[in-house]
Amino acid sequence: MKGSNFTRRLPAFTVALALGFAPAAFAQTSTGGTMAPMSNMSSPSTMAPAAPATAPAAPAATAPAAMAPAMKPAAKTPLTKADEFKTAAEAAAHCPGDTVEWTTLTKAKVYHTSTSKYYGKTKHGAYVCKANADAAGYHQAKN
Repeated sequence: MKGSNFTRRLPAFTVALALGFAPAAFAQTSTGGTMAPMSNMSSPSTMAPAAPATAPAAPAATAPAAMAPAMKPAAKTPLTKADEFKTAAEAAAHCPGDTVEWTTLTKAKVYHTSTSKYYGKTKHGAYVCKANADAAGYHQAKN
């Protein structure tokens, strides 16, 4: 049987999979589905069709856990007006022991440290506690 141009350009392995054949290297064994060692994969005509694989039965206790939806990340608490301060001294008094950062309060959700050239210099922004900014999903600016 002569293949089309499409199948002639593909490796034998890909053609075999497309035709529904599985090479012996991917056949499951009866001892729990481990992979068999690689065998001669010269052409699709030498490969036998794979036997239908049966998955081992899972215990009833783990079945619901396997079907459980993926957990969503914890919801971020937005910065409130009570967390935003006009001066660094007010912010420091609100959160003693925590560092004070400058945030521009934009969708970018970045804050600037005291060593940044933008610390307290942008037109719109506020001083916030680092812990509050992190909880709201803000991150440190790259500059």
